[in-house]
Amino acid sequence: MSIFSRFQELESTHRIRLHEGESFKQALYNGKMTDSEDCIIDKIELVIKHYPDSKDISLSTYSSDETSDETFCYAVAIPS
Repeated sequence: MSIFSRFQELESTHRIRLHEGESFKQALYNGKMTDSEDCIIDKIELVIKHYPDSKDISLSTYSSDETSDETFCYAVAIPS
């Protein structure tokens, strides 16, 4: 199952809306995301658990810059 179908499943099951930011989309499509698909889903489910009244979740990234020793791009799920 692709991550996008898993997003749709979460949206219908929990009656939420996921908003994918541009940096998040680019990291997924370009294979730059450090987090696994399971890790991204876990982060979303954690937000659902801790913020049950929030029906909108924004997906973004936290990325390394030129000062970092290692290159990374982590997913960030933010209740809104």
